[in-house]
Formats: sequence, structure tokens, C-alpha cells
Amino acid sequence: MKKISSIILIFIMALIISCDDDATTGSITDPFGIGGIGGGTGNVTFTIGSQQGEQGGILFYCTPSVDVKVTKVTCSLPAQNFTDVVEGDGTTVFNANSAYGIEEYTGVGSGQQWTFKFEGTIANNNQAFNVTSNYTVP
Repeated sequence: MKKISSIILIFIMALIISCDDDATTGSITDPFGIGGIGGGTGNVTFTIGSQQGEQGGILFYCTPSVDVKVTKVTCSLPAQNFTDVVEGDGTTVFNANSAYGIEEYTGVGSGQQWTFKFEGTIANNNQAFNVTSNYTVP
């Protein structure tokens, strides 16, 4: 995997995302490439999705269930021993139910099972969270 650019900050998608699946973990996929709701600590979940990136790779994005401040996202593809850490500033608020770009990678293929570990705090009470979301590329 080749890291193309760090775009965790303010890549708001024009697409409004909704997901009716009430699973807490797993690799959910649908025709729109939305899926990967994860569980963890802090009563926060992240829905993961992917789309064609602006630089030729696949852009992964996330949608938090509550307003959060992210300090770090660890992106990994365990089958290929690939791990990348995307640092957040811990102060920017990522609004609930809005999609934000995580990272764009080349060499991403259908069926790959990615893991995203989010660390940070809930915006309204500064409660720490540590959430892992799994995602299978459609």
C-alpha cells in the first residue's frame, strides 16, 4: 500500500450517509460502499466507507455517531501486514453523521478486510474513546 496524502482534516463529503443496519461490529457492505460500523469504548461508533480518490487511489472515509475530536486513526490491512497511523490534532470537532476523509491509498482491492482504530474524545464531555471498525472493500 502506498500512502498518497493525509487528509483527515476537513474533507467533508457531499454525500449524506445513512445506515439502517444496527450491528455493532462487522464488515457490512452495500451497493454504495458504506459499511464497517465498529464498537469500542466511549459509546461512539464509526461507519466506514470508500470511494475513488482524487489522486487515483481509494479514499476511505468515516462517519462518527456523535461529535468527536480525533487524536489518531490507525489504518491497517492485516492480510498484508500493512499499518499506517494518521494523526489528528485532538481539537478539531468532527460532527456526528457527517463523512470525513481518513486517507487515500493505492493498491486497494475488492474483498480486502481493513481495520480502523479511532482514538480521541467525545466533544461535549471529553470522555476518551477507543473504537475499532472493520471494513471489507466492496
